[in-house]
Amino acid sequence: MTRIGVGLGVVCLILSSYVFAHSRASQEALAKQSAPGSSDATQKDKSTKASAANEAKRAKSVTVNVVFAGDTKFVDAVKASCQDPHADKLQDCFAEEIKKAGASEAAVEFSRQLGEPGFVRDFRVAGPVDIAYVFYPYRANENQSWVIVNGTPPAIDVDNSKLVTIAARALKNNAAYTGLAKSHPDLSPWPGDRYSTEIPDVEMGANGGVHIIVNYRLREKCHSCAVLGHAWYSFEFDAKGIFAGARLMAISVTREKAPVLRTTSKMAGTSIGTSVGEELTIALPIKDAAGSEWILAKALDTAKVRLIEHSHVAPPAGNGAAGTEEMWKFAAFGAGTTQIAFQRGAEKTITFKVFVRSRAAGPNSSSPKEQ
Repeated sequence: MTRIGVGLGVVCLILSSYVFAHSRASQEALAKQSAPGSSDATQKDKSTKASAANEAKRAKSVTVNVVFAGDTKFVDAVKASCQDPHADKLQDCFAEEIKKAGASEAAVEFSRQLGEPGFVRDFRVAGPVDIAYVFYPYRANENQSWVIVNGTPPAIDVDNSKLVTIAARALKNNAAYTGLAKSHPDLSPWPGDRYSTEIPDVEMGANGGVHIIVNYRLREKCHSCAVLGHAWYSFEFDAKGIFAGARLMAISVTREKAPVLRTTSKMAGTSIGTSVGEELTIALPIKDAAGSEWILAKALDTAKVRLIEHSHVAPPAGNGAAGTEEMWKFAAFGAGTTQIAFQRGAEKTITFKVFVRSRAAGPNSSSPKEQ
């Protein structure tokens, strides 16, 4: 995936054009139906056809049936089989291969619509819209993605650079971001963790709407450059699933050489101190480096802390050995006291008390233009 170009703060401007056009088309259709000379029978017939069309549209909405369980063995095999450099032929080959591997018709069709070889590995219901966790096996970087489906527009890839074409105005109006950019002039947003299914946070909005909270890594120049912080956006939908825009919520900062809290089951009840706008990392021991072992034992108080990312297996130790820890990274959003609790199987829950100190200009402090 290409990196996000210059920011997300004005996605709403792009979508507002779409909503306006949709509204105008609806008004024109309504005007035609109520025009003089239209008989009741004609209007009733049109209404019946429109209702049938709407039912058909709802029947075709994306469901959990689009999920395909493609493991590493399948990915290796399909990459060996499908190597045609022409995009359309590669796409067709990939679709045929997942079909042969047992993917449902819905999964194959969704894969074809992605525009490049990929499949939905997980699915999450999110109120009036839903989230498809997509894997793109041919990408060199950012091969995981979130696609918000079943809304208007029908699919939004949160990392689609074509959607994000206007300069990062909202970021430039945020004090935390501009402060960070002074020492890092090439700072820009890049896709965040799209692998973990614990995120994104999904929060109910007003009148049945929903907010999907998406974070982006802040780094300079390259994929391998250090992550300096995260920009948090709320993708906001109304009760009908119409996208209202992406609103900048906060900036959290990764402090250089910030300590990592490494823990064992004997450390239950340990206290952690941090400040609003800071990020903290907790490392948990694992027995099997092949997969994830820990889960959050209870929902976070997201008014105070949010999960940034969860590395299911930590990076190698540097001596050729596999990592022996799971890394959980959080951002402090609001002042106060809260808890972060972890569970592994039937073992005793490990709970950390987190004390978040306020500060004069936290990540939630925004200029009037961001509201």
